[in-house]
Amino acid sequence: MHEVLANLGYLLDVFTLYNMAAMLLGICVGLVIGAIPGLNPPMAIALLIPLSFQMPPATALILLTSVYAAGMYGGSFSAILLRAPGTSASAATAIEGWEMTIRGKAVQAVRVSTFASVVGGVLSALVLILVAPPAAKVALLFQPAEYFLVGLLGLVSIASVSFKSLSKGLISGFIGIVMSTVGIDMKSAFPRFTFDMMALEGGLGIMPAIIGLFALAQALSIAEGDASATILKTGETHKVKWELWPKWSEIVYLRWVLIRSWIIGIIIGIIPAAGGSVAQWIAYSDAIRRAKPGDCFGQGEIKGLAACEASNNAVTGTSMIPMFILGIPGGISAAVIMGALMIHGLNPGMRLFTESAGVVYPVMWGFLVANIVMGFFSVWVARSMAYVTFFPRGLLAPLIITFSFAGQYASSGNIYDVWVMMFFGILGYVMEKFDFVPAATLLGLILGPICEAGFRDWFIVSHGNPVSYLLGRPMADALLALLAVMLWYSIQHKRRLKSRGSVAEEPA
Repeated sequence: MHEVLANLGYLLDVFTLYNMAAMLLGICVGLVIGAIPGLNPPMAIALLIPLSFQMPPATALILLTSVYAAGMYGGSFSAILLRAPGTSASAATAIEGWEMTIRGKAVQAVRVSTFASVVGGVLSALVLILVAPPAAKVALLFQPAEYFLVGLLGLVSIASVSFKSLSKGLISGFIGIVMSTVGIDMKSAFPRFTFDMMALEGGLGIMPAIIGLFALAQALSIAEGDASATILKTGETHKVKWELWPKWSEIVYLRWVLIRSWIIGIIIGIIPAAGGSVAQWIAYSDAIRRAKPGDCFGQGEIKGLAACEASNNAVTGTSMIPMFILGIPGGISAAVIMGALMIHGLNPGMRLFTESAGVVYPVMWGFLVANIVMGFFSVWVARSMAYVTFFPRGLLAPLIITFSFAGQYASSGNIYDVWVMMFFGILGYVMEKFDFVPAATLLGLILGPICEAGFRDWFIVSHGNPVSYLLGRPMADALLALLAVMLWYSIQHKRRLKSRGSVAEEPA
């Protein structure tokens, strides 16, 4: 704490005209890129790195970290309003956010998302500033067995997001896991399920799957209706009653799910390679397991939306802790930022905080300020974007399809990924028709490689005795206990759902 107070003076360095201009640019770019399906924060950061060459190191990193914070939040706009997640970390947001939108609650969804995201980013930034060195040690505790268990924790969410049929949810998840094995095995260099097609050797990408399963599939569903009608299930299509901040009753109603989700995001962020994609599903699953009578998850439950947005933005700051201290990025965006850090002649490690304190501390304080500024800026932007819900279906469906194709091709420049997106779009459309669970398929696709790599490496490092190796690691034992609790809660929750129906109960 004394060290933090001693470096508090670096906060003033953030408020120079040059640094604030870079921050605002980063926020604008992040919000726009994050909101377009197919374009994501890592790509935006990479595109701005050449621009940062002419800037001082602190200014350049403030620009890039601002893009990271805003891009993570920006994905919620399209996820809520169009069911087209802008980033992989907003895929779960599309489930509850879209249901709220078609029920005429888009404004409430956006403002709760803004509050949860901004506070989550601020808390994550504070953890980055206050406890970076000790928190980085947690990352060292994660070895192959722990990564495998973290992947299993995410896969347990399949039971939670299978609202209509658990068996169909498990089948959907299995489909995703099988699809995650497509491509050349990184350990043996053996091609799996490629059918002698060179295009399949690189595997099936996550972003094409997200855009296809959610955005393109949703566009096909929207196109089925009356072209002149809107997506709203309510009759009020003449105005938007805008309120800038969540009501106090909403905050009280959501307080515990927000607190738990912020904590989940902060912890998951420290784990290398986990990131917001994993955090959102774990937090969402946790919120579902703690559902009370009257909660309607999967039908526009505000608690589910708050859990997703609180957790994925709480990842941002802590994902940079292992990057700064250990040179181990906590996610793809953090990895790109680390590349920019090294380009500017700064090497990650404990010496970074002593030899380059004049760069690191302004960047961390700048990240905190960027999250706050993003909140005020986002409220203004969101007010205009909420009107997209009044677009007629005949305009909205082609708009989503255009953004899906353009965004996917722009993100990779590979026509093969566009074909993959189309495949997942048709798959997602058919799955929705027959009450299967596209979200479970996406979960399997994301977490399959994490579980596979962790499981294989766990058996290698255990030297033929995996059980003893697992039980001899305190972190692994804690994750096992948590996994058992989550499974028990999931089973109990499904039993409660069978025994009674529920109707949403929300604040006035």
